[in-house]
Amino acid sequence: MGSDPHADGKGTNGILLPGTTIPGQHTREHPAENGVSPPHSFPGPTIDGRQTTTTLYEPAQLALSPIIPTLYRLINKAFKHSHNSIGIPFQGERLQTESEYLKQVGADPGTFVYITTWTDSGEPVATAGAHRYSGEEVMAAFEGGGERTGHLMRLVDGEVMRRVGEIGGERKVWMVITTVTEANGEFYRKRGYVEDYETVHGPGFMGTPKGFRVVHMSRVLCG
Repeated sequence: MGSDPHADGKGTNGILLPGTTIPGQHTREHPAENGVSPPHSFPGPTIDGRQTTTTLYEPAQLALSPIIPTLYRLINKAFKHSHNSIGIPFQGERLQTESEYLKQVGADPGTFVYITTWTDSGEPVATAGAHRYSGEEVMAAFEGGGERTGHLMRLVDGEVMRRVGEIGGERKVWMVITTVTEANGEFYRKRGYVEDYETVHGPGFMGTPKGFRVVHMSRVLCG
């Protein structure tokens, strides 16, 4: 999950990026391509007086989207901000290439990604997604903008519930996250996540003067 409170309305490449819509309407990003249906867009929250649009992507739709270059930069900026906030020296970009982001999203069944953009420019300002837990490392990013990230987290929860409902039957669903305690722990606690366990990294780890903690958290979504 990532957001950039400083993203402006100019568009990084001077072009209108996807996800734009007229408030109150639901739109499609572009016609079907290579047999892939277009992603679903709808009005997002108004932030600082500006209208946003949120788009739901399946992995195949995301791979065809021209938004990837600016989203890639947003995620790297969010990780840099998060590291700086706890004193981790900047040691290179979180994502080295745009294709690395798509690789980390993957294409497992049930995977989806929400992206919120400024409606007037198409510039991405926040993203969040989910996939079935496999025990592997997954990417998450967060930079300020609680209204943006809270909105996307609610959408992610709702989409997970919708997909679980389509499967049918009674089941218990957990949402699990791993984050740096000092950077985002309180943010997730306020949203109902509880600590499962925490690892402590002392002063000097990764060049930090005080060290930091990595917390693994979960929340029962249903069942």
